Amino acid sequence: MNKRFLFAVALIAIVAVLPSCGKKTLKTSPVTGTITLDGAPLADANIFFTPSGGTGDQAVGKSDASGVYKIQTPQGAPGAGTTPGEYVVTITCQKVVKEAEKNAEGEIVSDEVTESAIPKKYGDPKQSGLTASVVKGDNKIDFELSSK
Repeated sequence: MNKRFLFAVALIAIVAVLPSCGKKTLKTSPVTGTITLDGAPLADANIFFTPSGGTGDQAVGKSDASGVYKIQTPQGAPGAGTTPGEYVVTITCQKVVKEAEKNAEGEIVSDEVTESAIPKKYGDPKQSGLTASVVKGDNKIDFELSSK
């Protein structure tokens, strides 16, 4: 993957976790579901729940090969979901279009090239059109995306 992209993801993860140091674990509700694109499971998609009404906590997750995701907030227990509330949802998914090239000595001479595997609107909170209502207890929230 692109080194800058991996660095940015690592930096976001560190910044998201730092505020939780020394704080109590939140009471969260499990959130899981399936992400599909044109009816087929979407693997390796990153999903972000961002509070829309001032309540709730930001949470993230990643889909597996079956398109199934599970989210968690940095302040909650692993895989435990997020706090009840209304959320704007964004989804991103990258695919490799060109592998990194190495020379005879094994040194990388060109970086891997990726592009979005889904329409970019799904990664924009103002354009995604995706929302979620998380309630107390178990939540199953599926997202059906279209490539058109």
